[in-house]
Amino acid sequence: MENNLPVPTTLPEVEHLINELYKPNPPETISQIQEALQRLQKSPQGWQLAQSLLARPGDNIKFFGALTIIVKLNTERLSDDDALSVLQNLITWLVHSLSDGSGPIVIRKLCSALVTYYIHYSHTWSKCIRHLLYSLGRNAAMPIEEVGDTLPLEQIIRELSTQKFLAASWFAATLAEETEKVDSKSTKYISLHERVLDNANDVAALMASALVPMEGAFDVSSQREAINCLQSWFLYAQRTPKQPLIQILQALVQPTINCLLIEDLYETTVELLTDTLSNWQQFFTRHHIDSLYALFDSEWAQQRYQDLIRGDFDFDAIQFGLFMLAFGDAQMVEMMDTTDARAQAFLAGLAGLLTAQGHPAAEDKIFVPALELWSAFVENLVDTLYSEHTELTNNLPWDKPPLSQVMQVVSHSWQKIQYPPPDIYNSWDSTEKAGFGDARKDVADFLQAVYTISGLPLISLFVDLILRALSNSAWAELEAASFCLGALSDSVSEGNSYDDALTKVFGSSLFDLLRQGQNIIPVRSRQTCLYLIERYSEYFVRHAEYLPAALNLLFSAVADRHLALPSSKSIFTLCSSCRKLLTSEIDAFLEQYSALRNNQDLDSLAEERVIGAIAAIIQSLPSEELKLNAVRRLLTMVGVDVSACLQFKSAQDNALVNHNEPIIFRAFEISQRPSSPVLAHEVASQLAIRALRCLCSIAKGLQAPVDLDSDDESTQMGSSPDLERIHADIIGILVQLKGLFSSSAEVVDAICTILRAGFSESDPGPFVFPPQMVTELIISDWQSRIATVVNTASAFASSLNAGRFKQHVVPTLRTLLPWVFNLLHQLPDPEADTELSQYGIEFAQKVLSRRPEVLMSQSANVLEFLFAFAMKLLNGNEPLPKAAAAEFWTTFVTAKSDEPNVQITLNDAMAHFGPLLSQSLMQNIGGRASRSDLDKLSDPLKKLIFQHVHASKWLEAALNDPSFPSDKVSSEDKALFLKKLVSLRGGRPTNQVVRDFWLACRGSSFAYAS
Repeated sequence: MENNLPVPTTLPEVEHLINELYKPNPPETISQIQEALQRLQKSPQGWQLAQSLLARPGDNIKFFGALTIIVKLNTERLSDDDALSVLQNLITWLVHSLSDGSGPIVIRKLCSALVTYYIHYSHTWSKCIRHLLYSLGRNAAMPIEEVGDTLPLEQIIRELSTQKFLAASWFAATLAEETEKVDSKSTKYISLHERVLDNANDVAALMASALVPMEGAFDVSSQREAINCLQSWFLYAQRTPKQPLIQILQALVQPTINCLLIEDLYETTVELLTDTLSNWQQFFTRHHIDSLYALFDSEWAQQRYQDLIRGDFDFDAIQFGLFMLAFGDAQMVEMMDTTDARAQAFLAGLAGLLTAQGHPAAEDKIFVPALELWSAFVENLVDTLYSEHTELTNNLPWDKPPLSQVMQVVSHSWQKIQYPPPDIYNSWDSTEKAGFGDARKDVADFLQAVYTISGLPLISLFVDLILRALSNSAWAELEAASFCLGALSDSVSEGNSYDDALTKVFGSSLFDLLRQGQNIIPVRSRQTCLYLIERYSEYFVRHAEYLPAALNLLFSAVADRHLALPSSKSIFTLCSSCRKLLTSEIDAFLEQYSALRNNQDLDSLAEERVIGAIAAIIQSLPSEELKLNAVRRLLTMVGVDVSACLQFKSAQDNALVNHNEPIIFRAFEISQRPSSPVLAHEVASQLAIRALRCLCSIAKGLQAPVDLDSDDESTQMGSSPDLERIHADIIGILVQLKGLFSSSAEVVDAICTILRAGFSESDPGPFVFPPQMVTELIISDWQSRIATVVNTASAFASSLNAGRFKQHVVPTLRTLLPWVFNLLHQLPDPEADTELSQYGIEFAQKVLSRRPEVLMSQSANVLEFLFAFAMKLLNGNEPLPKAAAAEFWTTFVTAKSDEPNVQITLNDAMAHFGPLLSQSLMQNIGGRASRSDLDKLSDPLKKLIFQHVHASKWLEAALNDPSFPSDKVSSEDKALFLKKLVSLRGGRPTNQVVRDFWLACRGSSFAYAS
């Protein structure tokens, strides 16, 4: 690196650089200083440097000295005598730092240095805790041999000052934290963990001295640090479980529980107990559990519980709630035991957490975690009940715990998710609103779990709540109950077993009240009730008597811009599900749509859903004549927009349209409407997009449903002059709008969507166009999104192979292939338009796979360009085109034809491109490809080895080519790699062999990627 700082040669220079680290210097300056100091740390003078720095004043200087010791211990191996000398010095520095006013940053770093020493040289310092305490007590680094089991440890600990106790605690905590990171299964470190275990009793004695202090020896800072230390040892014992260690630590749980009652220790203690209950439940003994039950029954706990319920959501209160939930999670099995009165009482307290004042997430911070616990409880309950009952909903004791408490939680939950008045809701920020919405979703998930064991009673509960809310005009309750009932729709099994309950809602005054507008029922409640109709659309299939009222309500709601989207979605769902029941009303639907078009506030998405719903009904009409007439009426209405569009497009370039003209309301959404005159061409563009999207919806609506019953009374259209005229009319619209607006990505996308709608249909229809029509439109001139058009062409070609137009496959491909190749040829570079390159090569791959004779019949120049193009993509860096090229070459390697001339051409091409393909694959696998490309690149490699006898020779030449990208593998490595490939003969393990070789070629610095 240029401009490196020279390594300092004097102590003042070192101190100057260290102090510069803590000043607001530019990042590059900081980096240069660090690099210079690190070189000095790793030099042979590092030990002397550390000793000198630790003798100097200033916490930053001493800290760097201790850091240097850690660096040296981690990078150099010392003899035992030299190591012991370092240990004596470290303890001496620690003792001096405790008395000379050094800050905690120095003390902690020296403790870390001692732990680093222990990890590397534990055999020289086996009784590390005892020896350190002894040395701290004597204010000097005492000889190790003086430390034995007869040492009066408790007396030494009692006599330690607070600062010395804190230092010992920091060392003990760091010892557990750092040793936990060392692999306990490694033979190198087995003895280290055994020695740590030998020190556990001394650690426990140190912690107990603070947690169970003698009378008059109460010191909060020592107790807090003891609890922090205990947390580190709990984590160590959990991850390296040894029964003697666990028993030692279990003896400290009760004193820790007692610390909860000390206000200054509450936060630290409750965090330790909560984490341990959540992550290591089996650690607690029956005595501990009894003690915690007694704690939660105490006046202290009851006061905190009541504060939480009354809406006290400060940090300490929330921590108490989470502590309760962690204990509840640990006692999940016991709380299912109806004979355990103590557990049932605690379960009732957990249910009460859901009654805390305030709205979930926005104010009430305990609701969501409490509901998560109850969801887990219900899931466990389901498993238990399934093992005991074959029919869950029969004869379950819902009036007794724990099921009665589950229903209490259901009652609490639906009340808690009622929306507040608008002024309160609008005062929340976006995070609070999102949190409240997520809480409602959590309640929905919880109800679905409860439904598993409840069934009909849960449905009936919310039906009754809806009816009660209606009679009381309680609109917030109506909204919440409707939301909950809607949430259960996915859980309700098919059939009519719940219809009687649902009829109470859909046969009530609900629809009449909803039609009276927001003066009666607020918008949000109306939205949720409309959503309820959509969720239970299958009910209306079975109960057609309620269908007219539901649809009349929904169509009236579409005109309301606040309800347009939910109501139109419900219309589409209802009409799609009930299409057979509604065919006799097709005229009324068309008239409804005609009237809606006159509504200036009609949302475009709502219109698309409505017109798609009508098209679904048309699909089920019983005769071809009725279908075509209805489709023509829809097209006529869409044609009004097309005509207006063409009229405005023909205006002069700078012609303006008054922003109050009715057509402006049709062209622009409410949120986008101009406040001043707008260019006529812009109006034309918006009208074109709206018309095309309506055509998209008609096309999708007319598609035959995949679950169409075999006894469907609708008739499939046959080819007829009327149908041909409709085809011509629709294609005419597409051609006109494409010619005028193909520079618009939205227009191109819409046209391609309309074309695709007919590709999946197996029978004639208004949007199942003759192949020649589709082909002519595809190969015409496009101004944007050409890649999308090519992708549509690929889908079109695939549909011809599967559909009734098989006789058109070859002539269509012979037209489309040159068009695609010409587009690719116009690219200055294959990666200039990655989408076009990807879709173009995918198109060629599909043709090669299904009709190799068509592809191979292209001229020699065209084929040479195609294969060269595919090779460039394979050698490129763009992942998607590269993957498409890999698939192309995989197909090419395995391509076969029944026609002898075509097979000869394929063989000649393989003989020519086989070596080039091999070289490309080896260049990629040799390090040029990225890790994520390897599986795709392995596919053509496996096929090549399996299919072609010359593959081994080609690959060997590629591996030994001077252009091979890696110098990190030897000739022997390459030979072994090739031998493995050939022996696997394209088997699945080839992928791993490729990954290993790629990693070797990249070098060890890329090991993270393996």
